Amino acid sequence: MQFSADLVASLGPLLQGLMSPDNQIRSKAEKTLDQEWRSPEKIGVFLAYLASTAAGGADDSVKAFSAVLFRRQAIRSPKEFNSISERTIGVLEEPVRHEIRTILLQGFVSDQSPQVRRKIADAVSEVAKEDASPKGTWPELVPAILQAAVNPNASFRESAFRILSTLPELIESLFVAEILPVFNNGFSDDDDEVRIAACTAFVAFFRELPKSIWQSLTPILPNLLNSLPRFLLNGQDEALANVLQSLIDLVELAPKMFKDMFPTIIDFCSTVAKNRDLASTTRLAALELLTTFSEVSPTMCKQTPSYTSTMVLITLSMLTEVSEDDDDAAEWNNDTNDEDYELEPEYDSARHSLDRVSLKLGGQYLAAPLFQYLPALIQLPNWRETFAALMALSSAAEGCADVLVTEIPKLLDMVMPTLEHPHPRVQYACCNVLGQISTDFADDIQRTAGDRIVPALVSKLTNKSVPRVQAHGAAALVNFCEAATKEVLEPYLDDLLNNLVGLLLSPKRYVQEQALTTIATIADAAEKKFIKYHNTLLPMLMDFLRTDLGPENQMLTAKCVECATLIASAVGRDNLGPHCQELINIMGRLQETADDDGPVKPYLELGWSRICRIIGKDFVPYLPIVLPPLLTAAKAAQDISLLEEDEAQDFANNEEWDIISLSGKLIAVHTASLDEKSSALDLLRIYATQLGGAFQPYVQEILQDIALPALDFYLHDGVRGSAALSLGALLKCTIAVSSWNSPDALAVWNLICLRLTEAVTQDPVPELIVAYYTTIVECTNLLAPGSLTKDQMHQLAVAIEDNLSGIYSRIKKREHDDDEYREEIDESEDEYTDEELLDEINKAITAIFTNAKATFIEEYNSSLAELVSTFISDDIADIKLCGLSIICDVMEHCGSALDQGNFLTYIISNCLTAPQASIRQASAYAIGMAAQNGENLYMKLCIEALMPLFKVATFPDARAEENINSTENCVLAIAKICQSFGSSIPNLDEVLKQWIILLPVLQDAEAASTTYAFLATLIDNKHPVLGGHEPKVVDAIIHAINEHAVTGSQAEHAARAARELLQLMPQDKAMAVLQPYANLEAVSRYFS
Repeated sequence: MQFSADLVASLGPLLQGLMSPDNQIRSKAEKTLDQEWRSPEKIGVFLAYLASTAAGGADDSVKAFSAVLFRRQAIRSPKEFNSISERTIGVLEEPVRHEIRTILLQGFVSDQSPQVRRKIADAVSEVAKEDASPKGTWPELVPAILQAAVNPNASFRESAFRILSTLPELIESLFVAEILPVFNNGFSDDDDEVRIAACTAFVAFFRELPKSIWQSLTPILPNLLNSLPRFLLNGQDEALANVLQSLIDLVELAPKMFKDMFPTIIDFCSTVAKNRDLASTTRLAALELLTTFSEVSPTMCKQTPSYTSTMVLITLSMLTEVSEDDDDAAEWNNDTNDEDYELEPEYDSARHSLDRVSLKLGGQYLAAPLFQYLPALIQLPNWRETFAALMALSSAAEGCADVLVTEIPKLLDMVMPTLEHPHPRVQYACCNVLGQISTDFADDIQRTAGDRIVPALVSKLTNKSVPRVQAHGAAALVNFCEAATKEVLEPYLDDLLNNLVGLLLSPKRYVQEQALTTIATIADAAEKKFIKYHNTLLPMLMDFLRTDLGPENQMLTAKCVECATLIASAVGRDNLGPHCQELINIMGRLQETADDDGPVKPYLELGWSRICRIIGKDFVPYLPIVLPPLLTAAKAAQDISLLEEDEAQDFANNEEWDIISLSGKLIAVHTASLDEKSSALDLLRIYATQLGGAFQPYVQEILQDIALPALDFYLHDGVRGSAALSLGALLKCTIAVSSWNSPDALAVWNLICLRLTEAVTQDPVPELIVAYYTTIVECTNLLAPGSLTKDQMHQLAVAIEDNLSGIYSRIKKREHDDDEYREEIDESEDEYTDEELLDEINKAITAIFTNAKATFIEEYNSSLAELVSTFISDDIADIKLCGLSIICDVMEHCGSALDQGNFLTYIISNCLTAPQASIRQASAYAIGMAAQNGENLYMKLCIEALMPLFKVATFPDARAEENINSTENCVLAIAKICQSFGSSIPNLDEVLKQWIILLPVLQDAEAASTTYAFLATLIDNKHPVLGGHEPKVVDAIIHAINEHAVTGSQAEHAARAARELLQLMPQDKAMAVLQPYANLEAVSRYFS
């Protein structure tokens, strides 16, 4: 492409200015570029000039800079576009793009230095993407890449694979046979950079291909693996780490493809991971590869004998790599940062690896190889070996709970002596074990081992322990106390608090902070048992808070606020006395001085929410103080920045930002401000919930300016979830000051309904869709009956249909997806989410029918009826259950207004006797609803259902724990049929006699309520069928009352009926009936 002299005269100096090391010159050039050359009229020629200079500039520095600048400008959003997903190169006219493609490809195949060719390759990759080069518009590219991949010049080969790794879709599946030799040669290339690029490109290519073609790629996998030892032999640690990372990506896609090679991979990774002379990144990549196998192919790991033993040996070895040049751990103990794992990466990675492996394989496979070494290691004189054994036990405890939970006394016998080990890091590790098992085996620990663990940990809080051990002992007590009841804690409170108060005087700030956290946790768990201590502790904490501790002690101040407010919550307003107002005043002063970016502010915000819970409506006067900063945080916008590549690492190292890739661009998202926004929304929900109508003045601002717009924050899931869950509380506030069908309340609901019905069909995160439906259910249940408008019912029905169709497709796909390359991992998160989502959608449908009754039938028939028919006839239990639940709602709320006879026939014949108890339960409930609400429409079918209902209720395991709810719903359904259609049942007396034998009903509260009401009616009417069954009837009623299956007025009614029945009997027989239950509370209360 020829450029005019005037153009070159303008762009040449501009390019030099952009390259200038002088900030002033460079800034001026950047301004000129932005103002003069990014316009739609000029950007095309500017990019063409950059491409030309990259291909044939004066020297390598100019070429490389031009290629980099080309790529940056090509992927920037066009100046006239608002969307960040659009790219400048994609909106240029096709003739300009064609010229650019020609220039870049010519530059790529020309004689270039490796650095320049690599930069041009990156530019080619961006231009080759679909928006800039639709299929068929760059036919010369693939032949050029394949030719470059076999060029004698390593620079060509590496750059070719570099392009393929970015654009694997260039090689269509039709050309697999042609590309495999290219990859094979790349794996065995003499040049390390080429081998790395080949491996990376192969993984990307593999990911792009359909699974049907994967098998054809397996022959070259051994060659890929054979390239690994060469890196090791050549001392190329970094290269080996890169290839191992590529292998990890491949294993995540298709672990079963490596089955035959798995023992070899285990041996090689073990050699690498154990070699302390290698770079840390390389060793950890080998460990990560083995760990990944456990997560994506646990069965293969279990079936390979060397896997668990190798993982145990690698992790135990790495766990000893602590305090390498600090044998007495003096540096470790003097470190003010309790989280120092980044200084010991092998140790930290080994802990996490063992945790992940144990969670996937379980104690049945991991406990034996682990305990082959632990008891002996703990006894060894080398403190690092003992430390490693203890930390290994901490890491594996949760995953091995199936085996270890029955061995708690033996574990404690093995571990407890190390608490007195002379080395502080061993004591620390012992505290870690005790804290970990207090969480992982909480129920058993609380029941059997508190008397051993608590005193042992308390003993490490004294001055005999070094500060790090004191702090960790206190942290382990948090684990114990979080699971403890106030009754379990009470015997230890004196010792716990006396020692923790002593730690508040420690010269180490982190020890003081941990002591405050532990005291707060104890107060939260002990509740009213803490009353005797608060008069000592609260004044002490408030004295701390009155004192200016200086900027270096802000976290200590924050922890004091947390501790004081949790103590106040535990003891309650009535016991706080003057401390309550005093604490509020102190927090008010802190509110005025707290740094917006400091740690005190978020702790204060949580503290205020606790105060609100304590004093209720009396908190309203403090809202003008508390809410303004909270509203500011809640109104935060999505702060994003488009990054240059050289800026990305700085942002990646900043924990306040996340980096995402979008359309080839690197975008930094300020997640810290969005985290604060999410937290602010949660706190606003608390205030709305606690204050009700008193919070109404703030509702419209929060609803319109914060909560509803936040549903569009697609860069932060937490913001959307918190926003959705706040909506119900805001509607409740409006209803509290008006009514459940006031214009204001209905207007708020209309806004919520419109946004949430959009959100459930647009949000890509299933867990958030669950949250949206939770809010829909909450709001709908707050409204007056009949409040749903026709438009709202339409919106809801269409949204539900969309979600149910999506769930159905996903579940069916999983059901029929026989994946020969991946294992089916138990407890799949996707399956759990779909199951949970189905449940929440069922609740939403129930709420809609409850409110709308038969007025929802039109929308139901239009959007949902056909899908429900599909669901109910499906063989997958979760799908069938969802359909059954919807039919139950139709029958319960629409009665005879919508004939469901065909469904009822199917339910009786096909679902009532299903092997799944949940299906049987829903089927019985549907029959009961048909009898109760269907008038005579379903009479014949319901009477015909009596025999199968009795059959289900009397099969041998009918009262087993997993079957009891379905059985009791059968008993309920029989009662409803007899109640509704008794006069039409030919053998009613015999049916009732058999029904009485099925009593009692104790587990299902709804079933119990109706069952005993019907039974009481039979007694009140002195039904002759009761004769001879008095002991059984009285027994059923006494058990129901005693086990709280019926309560309140229902219990009174049932008891009165039972007394009437007893009065009809001779006194001696009546007394004999009651005698076996004489000591029961129900008898003494209702029958004395």
